[in-house]
Amino acid sequence: MSDYCASKFAAIGFAESVALELLATGKDGVKTTIVCPHFINTGMFDGCNTKWPLLPILDPDYVAKRITEAILTDQVYLLLPKSMYLLLGMKNSLRWKQTALLGKYLGAFENPEHCETTCLKLH
Repeated sequence: MSDYCASKFAAIGFAESVALELLATGKDGVKTTIVCPHFINTGMFDGCNTKWPLLPILDPDYVAKRITEAILTDQVYLLLPKSMYLLLGMKNSLRWKQTALLGKYLGAFENPEHCETTCLKLH
């Protein structure tokens, strides 16, 4: 899963860099929205489950609606579900070992051969 997670991490870094470059050059009219969803109920994640209601499997229609709203309101980041904001805040304020323990507690390392882990959310 390292390659998959690294590509998602790179995509976020690229989007942040583009947004900052546009800001620094004074360009107006081009906006970016970085979307970071948890599992979406699509064929890609068949066999995946979630250990906690804090991280539910998301409905594709709900995700599409939230992305559209985020773009229309110039939202810079959209994390889904909302609990991801709490987890990201915890990740950014905890030490690495504590973050790893949190990931283990949330089931991020279970069955990695069958589905994406929470690496995207805890990068």
